[in-house]
Amino acid sequence: MKRSIARIREHFRNKIDYIILFVLNSAEMILELVAARLLSPYFGNSNFVWTAIIGIILLATSLGNVVGGKIASWKNPKFWVGSILLLASIYISFTPIIDAPILQSIKDVEMGVQISSIVGSIIFFLIPSIILGTITPVIMKERIGNSKDKGKESGRITATIAIGSLAGTFLGGFLLIPALGTKLIFSLLGAIIIPAVILLRPLRGVKIKKYKISFTTILFIAIMTSVISVVVANFGTKYDAISIDTEYGRIIIEDGQSDGEDIRYYRQSGAYSSATYLDEERKFELVFDYLKKYDMMFDYLDVKQVAMIGGAAYQYPKYFISHYLDKKMDVIEIDPVSTEIAKKYFYLDDLISTYGEERLGLYNDDGRVFLSNINKKYDAILNDAFSGEVPVGILATLEAAETIKQQLNPDGVYMSNILSAIEGDGGRFLRAEIKTLKKVFKHVYVVQVNEGTTRKDFTNWMVIATDNDKHQPETIIEVDLSDDDIVLTDDYNPIDSLISTRYHDN
Repeated sequence: MKRSIARIREHFRNKIDYIILFVLNSAEMILELVAARLLSPYFGNSNFVWTAIIGIILLATSLGNVVGGKIASWKNPKFWVGSILLLASIYISFTPIIDAPILQSIKDVEMGVQISSIVGSIIFFLIPSIILGTITPVIMKERIGNSKDKGKESGRITATIAIGSLAGTFLGGFLLIPALGTKLIFSLLGAIIIPAVILLRPLRGVKIKKYKISFTTILFIAIMTSVISVVVANFGTKYDAISIDTEYGRIIIEDGQSDGEDIRYYRQSGAYSSATYLDEERKFELVFDYLKKYDMMFDYLDVKQVAMIGGAAYQYPKYFISHYLDKKMDVIEIDPVSTEIAKKYFYLDDLISTYGEERLGLYNDDGRVFLSNINKKYDAILNDAFSGEVPVGILATLEAAETIKQQLNPDGVYMSNILSAIEGDGGRFLRAEIKTLKKVFKHVYVVQVNEGTTRKDFTNWMVIATDNDKHQPETIIEVDLSDDDIVLTDDYNPIDSLISTRYHDN
């Protein structure tokens, strides 16, 4: 019996290193996924943000491998790696406590999304990723050095790292992020490093008493920091706001005032996407003036059936259904959680209970996929879909325009709200979109949304595309296109680069 127990213990000890590699590489991949959720409320969710995160973490992991390779040649390398892993635990656990003021300060400097996201990634992810990268060389040297079959052992270690990364990717993307808040995930990541450190048994073979005291102190601090972080993640408040992580990003709901009116705002990926008046009598009215421009669709034809891509908090659909009682609208919102938020916090349920379900179709789907598959024609298709301040790229291409036109009735109208300038580098996306739409529609107009804006201001512009010859807006904005302005296609659609150039003109 004793021999059997001894064999089990020995077998477990032989697997500990694999368990540690699996857990820590899973944690690093989850860290990479939630990193975007940490930065997106301030810098958006564009390719630039993801590029900054992936680039900094890859760089940090490589540096960590170099440092770990040096530590592997020291006496008692697991003691040293275990100690600095506790520092990573403390660093990660502190992140959800201190992120808001730091990231807001970076945003206020207005360096542009590329530089800002790189700076944010360096501050929050460089050091913990370097530390997490130190463990692999230490374990690899010990196990391969003690193995009779070095090739086989090397393959096992490499496979364990890959499987751990894969597990972290699926666990983080499919389960943790939709189920838990970003802050709580950071807290759990900080906490999960602690048992991995204990499994390393870094005190074994260490004779110097002060090292034991130092390690115990760091371990105590790591545990307390993790506990505090979990408490803050669950019970802490931030500016009286509600933060909800979904499969598609972090949504922040916060109350404020404008011109003496109580307003509830819906913020996602660094931009205020929608809002509602909290006054019971005004809950179906428009807070954002640019949305009123969608009513210009009635100048073209007798609109009966409308599709709107992008619901967010359903500000315009509520206005449309409550003001035009003989008309119908289908709203295509890709994120089902957004629809539930709109029902719970932005009076969408009140709208449905007041006016019924017959005139408002709610679809949680990708806008372009929906239009490609539905056997239905619309008098008007409205586009108000964004990821932060960046329009949805797959809706801006030539192929998307062709799909949209196919779903319009004859003389139907497509209207798209675009955040851009007109002139200069800051207007490159708007001009590209106009040039793209002109390949499909006979007429493309740009209408000013906000009075007092100039052609170089980064603001809302309403773009109208139609084959209808019966009407032209009275106050259209002339836009000069050049050979340098591109046509956006599914193959070539550098939308992030086109939008980011707005910073050059500020």
